[in-house]
Amino acid sequence: MECGKPARSPTCRLQYISSLRCVLQRRLHMSLRRVTIFPVRIVLYFQRIHKFSAFFASSIFFIGRWVELKQFYADLHVHIGRAGGKPVKITASRQLTVENLLRQGAPCKGLDIIGVVDAASSLVLDEIEKMVARGELEEVPGGGLLSRDGVLLILGAEVETREGAHFISYLPYLSSVRELQSFLAPRVTNLNLSTQKIRAGVKEVIAATLNLGGFFCPAHAFTPHKGAYGCWVNRLEVGLGNMLDQVDVLELGLSADTAMASMIGETERFQFLSNSDAHSLPNVGREYNCLALNGKSFAEIQLAVAGKEGREIEANYGMHPRLGKYHRTSCPGCGHIAEGEPPVTVCEVCGYQRVVMGVLDRVYQIRDSPVSGVRQAYHYRVPLLMIPGVGPKLYERLLAGVGSEIEVLEKASLGAIEEIAGKKVASYIGKMRCNQLSIVPGGGGKYGKVQKHQGDD
Repeated sequence: MECGKPARSPTCRLQYISSLRCVLQRRLHMSLRRVTIFPVRIVLYFQRIHKFSAFFASSIFFIGRWVELKQFYADLHVHIGRAGGKPVKITASRQLTVENLLRQGAPCKGLDIIGVVDAASSLVLDEIEKMVARGELEEVPGGGLLSRDGVLLILGAEVETREGAHFISYLPYLSSVRELQSFLAPRVTNLNLSTQKIRAGVKEVIAATLNLGGFFCPAHAFTPHKGAYGCWVNRLEVGLGNMLDQVDVLELGLSADTAMASMIGETERFQFLSNSDAHSLPNVGREYNCLALNGKSFAEIQLAVAGKEGREIEANYGMHPRLGKYHRTSCPGCGHIAEGEPPVTVCEVCGYQRVVMGVLDRVYQIRDSPVSGVRQAYHYRVPLLMIPGVGPKLYERLLAGVGSEIEVLEKASLGAIEEIAGKKVASYIGKMRCNQLSIVPGGGGKYGKVQKHQGDD
């Protein structure tokens, strides 16, 4: 199904609505005749009419929403390298600007919605406001800003709280972000820079976010560096207490998937997001989400992450966890990456104890339940430039011949891909779609990689 198209055929729904209307008319006609003939049954029949009318109204309401929902691809965690000619995210590319992201990055990847998590930087917010003044962005009803290319920009602020973990506040309007800045300014060292350490606890940040009409999300929750489960607590309920009920959504991170997250029982209450955490334009959209919405706006996304009114995170499209650079435990002493059954908490080679715990190992260490039923689909994907044989020139040819990267990875026929890229590349993409690629796992800050020889090549 194409992104942005109706999720289901409106024709059959409208036929169903029409048939329901006819049934209701017949019921009303028959009931009125019976009321005339049998006055003693007036109350009974009006009760029946009331119940059926309520069912009819309810059906129309939900069917209407069902007809209107469309699919949108969203990456809600992207950093900005520079704004106003000055650095924002020190480790991010200088080319990763708001303008380049909206004009090149998102359209090239095939994304409909982009979330910038450095919007509370004074440099970034000033640049966005200038783009609005020039007519390059327009605030939309319900929140968010729409670019000339039709990409919806969602405003977010990633911070490191007193607990040492990273969290994201997503907000609807520029005015909301300005108010958040007033909260952050006396609590951070440099409001220009990304992901600042804030002199406040996570509960204070949740309260500030909700007061401004936003929603709150633990970022890359399972990673050893700054993930809530990875470096702070075994259970969010312990850290958040009664504030846990105010959190609807959890970001998985590159080294985790829904099956791994579901090993921790309390995650049953959350929706899951898979985002890129991109620090460069090529990495935008390496993970993304398919959202079922009734249009592009912050309000619609807020409903989706809460699973309300039919809106939902329909599917996650993420890198296979083995491709993540913190998937398995690694040893900073000898460089060994764990190969044994998880959890590995001590180096298997040199016995070094101060290892960097891998995401898989950490999940196994703190899990309290088997993998439960999957609540939303998770599709294992490999960024196009990580597929063996695909370099920058072939990448450009594929996009020119097929469309966006999402079109290549998800929708293009293997025959069309083979005509442009050859049989081997088409074979890799086919296997990726079926989750049949052989992958060397990552760890210790190094990404995993797709094996060039897949066994049946």
